[in-house]
Amino acid sequence: MILTKWYEKRKKEKQRKLKIQTAKKILIGTAAGSVSGLLGGLLFSPKSGKETRKDIANSSKEITNNIKEKTIELKENINDNVTDAKVKIKQKSADLKEALNNKVSDAKDNVIDAKVKVSQYLNEKKTSKAIFETVDAVAETANEAVDNILGQTESIEKDSKK
Repeated sequence: MILTKWYEKRKKEKQRKLKIQTAKKILIGTAAGSVSGLLGGLLFSPKSGKETRKDIANSSKEITNNIKEKTIELKENINDNVTDAKVKIKQKSADLKEALNNKVSDAKDNVIDAKVKVSQYLNEKKTSKAIFETVDAVAETANEAVDNILGQTESIEKDSKK
């Protein structure tokens, strides 16, 4: 899962870099085309100086407007990408927080279950110990009783032999 996230992140970075490169190429191409068109128009036009100056002024205004439009488009594109990224980050953050809360909750439940099991085990051990102590006490009493009976039997046998 971590590997897929890393792969997706790298893929998005490459796409972002590609978009930026494409935007740069478009801007450079637009500027180069405008300049070459302007120079070509100046060099090959049989116009007077006054007309040429008007053309230069108009061309510079067109170039300026074209650059402004491309800059606005690029800014909007970047803003859209940033907004999308913010939404995705917030969603991922919420998902991770929920997953983390679930894991913490599961861990707490496991700790509680373990406490109950340990408590039950200790209670069983205490009960078993008490039973073993009782069995040992009964066995000791039984051994004493057997010893008493054997002792009485021996004394009866001695008495009967006399």
